[in-house]
Amino acid sequence: MKGKDTFTMSEISELRSLINERINSDRSRQKGIRAKMRRIGFYGSDDFGITDLQPSDFEMLISSGRLKVIGKTNKPPTALEPVTKDTIKQTVTGKANGSFKLFDPSKHSSNDIPDNPGNYIVCLKEGKKLPNIGVDYTMKTYQGLNVIYTGIAGKSLRKRDYRQHFTGNNAGSSTLRKSIGSLFGFPKIPRDKDPNNVKTKFKELDEIRLSEWMQSNLILFYKSNLNPETLENELIDELNPPLNLSKNRNIINKEFRSKLSDLRSKK
Repeated sequence: MKGKDTFTMSEISELRSLINERINSDRSRQKGIRAKMRRIGFYGSDDFGITDLQPSDFEMLISSGRLKVIGKTNKPPTALEPVTKDTIKQTVTGKANGSFKLFDPSKHSSNDIPDNPGNYIVCLKEGKKLPNIGVDYTMKTYQGLNVIYTGIAGKSLRKRDYRQHFTGNNAGSSTLRKSIGSLFGFPKIPRDKDPNNVKTKFKELDEIRLSEWMQSNLILFYKSNLNPETLENELIDELNPPLNLSKNRNIINKEFRSKLSDLRSKK
């Protein structure tokens, strides 16, 4: 082994940041970032046989025990382990490393996401921003990235998280798509031909533009969970995502949420 397989929590945190920086950098910068990772003692290709290391690969090394973290139990979690309130707090504060798995819609396959119920957190990629609507808002971070939304999948994370949010062509079926498209000011049209259905979506070209923007600008963290509702409430309270309108009573970002609600209602 050229490097090492045991790291401190601070080293793991620094490696996570470097990995995220590397995948968003051009080739001229990636070599320097790899050198920084090696100075910490991490050799992805030589020691673990991984080329073009992705955040999900790094988290898998941790959860499988191939990478050991000082102060952390490396027992892999059960796929559908019920989540307790204590686990929720650790997840939010980052103490339970690997609890949520990272998915980059611009790089990873949807087959990486389990076909199980669970929770998800949506973040902006480093340096990315939401469309400006003239109202200030604040964001908390998860694994160093700004959180904009959290939600649940009652049946399938794969179908709800990726297919409806990131590749769907109907904002009427995705609260997240509806909110982001409304921030862009896309005009709305009826979702279907039923005159009694007041739900709306965006024009086909705008739906395509929305999917492309989301895949280029957003990162998804997901967690299989048999009881996602309890964790959802905890995450909304703890993270106060600006795009979560339902169940969010935090006075911070109240003006932004009110403006977003108006934009969502606008035809």
